[in-house]
Amino acid sequence: MLKIAIIAGEVSGDILAANLIQSLQEIYQKPIELIGVGGEKMASHGLRSVFAMDTLSVGGYGFDIIRAVPKILWLRQQIIGQIIKFKPDVFIGVDAPDFNLYVERKLKQHGIKTVHYVSPTIWAWRYERIFKIKKSTDLMLCVFPMEVALYEKEKIQAKFVGHNLADQIELDIDTEYYRNKLHLNTDTPLHSNIFTILVGSRKNEIIRLSKIFILTCNIIVKHCPNSLFLFPLVDQNTCNLLTSILAKTRIDFKYKILIDKTSDAIKASNMVLAKSGTVTLEVALCKKPLIISYKVAKLTEWMLRRKLTIKYVGQANILLNEEVARELLQDEANPENLARAFIELYDDKARQAYMVSKFYELHNMLRRNAGFSAAKAILELVKNAS
Repeated sequence: MLKIAIIAGEVSGDILAANLIQSLQEIYQKPIELIGVGGEKMASHGLRSVFAMDTLSVGGYGFDIIRAVPKILWLRQQIIGQIIKFKPDVFIGVDAPDFNLYVERKLKQHGIKTVHYVSPTIWAWRYERIFKIKKSTDLMLCVFPMEVALYEKEKIQAKFVGHNLADQIELDIDTEYYRNKLHLNTDTPLHSNIFTILVGSRKNEIIRLSKIFILTCNIIVKHCPNSLFLFPLVDQNTCNLLTSILAKTRIDFKYKILIDKTSDAIKASNMVLAKSGTVTLEVALCKKPLIISYKVAKLTEWMLRRKLTIKYVGQANILLNEEVARELLQDEANPENLARAFIELYDDKARQAYMVSKFYELHNMLRRNAGFSAAKAILELVKNAS
C-alpha cells in the first residue's frame, strides 16, 4: 500500500490538496493510506488528520500571534513525530511554506522523500529562500512556468504542473449567464454596464483602499451612467466593514454588495477595478478588462522596494512580462488617476480586445490539468526512489 503524509494549513490549500489526492487515487488505482493535516475536502478523500487544520492558523495581531507561537512549535514537533512513525513513501507540503518547509527538512533528514506544492514567490522577493528549499525539498511543484528555471539553476528538481484556477475557470465566459445567476438583469434592468470593484479580503486592505475606490466610482459613473457597481466580499465581517465605510461616504452610483460570490461577480462584469493580489490572476483568467491598484504604508513600501525583484505587481503582468493591465500604485492610487485610467480603458475597445487576447494566451499557458500533472510527478518520484 502506498503511504502518503500531506499537510495543508488553510482553506485554499485544502482545496488544492483534495484535488491532488483525487488525482493520485485515480492514477494509482490501488489503496493509498493518507495521514497529515487538512480540512473537510481532504478528509472526504480519505485523509486521517492528526490535528485539525485550523490549529495551524495564527490569527489576530501583536500579542495574539506571539502567544500562539509556542503552541504552533509544539504542534509542529508532534506532527513530525507522528509522520516519522507512520513511515510514508512521500511527504507533500501544500503551500504554507513557513510551516511546511521546516517539516520537509526534518523528514528529509530521516530519509523520507519530500514534495512542496506551490513554490514560494522567490521570483518576486527573498530569492535567498531557495537555499532553505534545497535542504528541504526533493521535488518542487510549480504553478508558474518561469519558476522551474530558477530551481534548475540551483540543481533542485522542479516541475511545472499548471495552475488550478486555470483548470477551474472556463475558457469562454458567458457573461449573461452569471448576470442571471446573480439576478442582476431582473433586479437592475436599466444598467447597461456592470463593473466589479475588488477592495480586498483583509480588514487593513478594505480600510486603506475602499474609500479611494468608492470615490473613483463616483467619477466613473458620470462618464458611464446607468452602471451598476458590484462589491463582492469574502464574509459577513468584511461586508459589515465596507457597509460602515459606505455609510460615511458620499455615494453617487448604484451598487450591490455580494458575499462569497467574487468569482461570479467578476464573470458578470464588463470591467474590473481590483486591488493587487491573486485575485488579479482570476480576473485575467475570466478575460475581463482590468485596472490594478494598491497602497501600503510608506515604511512598508520602502522595505518592499529593497527586496522586490519584479517590474510589475499584477500576476498576469508578471507572467506575460508586460503591463497588459494598467497598474496605479501608492501615490498614483488616487480617485482621479484611477477613474481616468478606467474611463480611458472603457472607451478604448481596441485596447480591451488586445487585453482579452493576452488573457486567453495566459489561460492556455497555465491550463495543464494541475492536479493530474502534480500527481503524476509525485508518483514518478516515489517510483524512482523505490
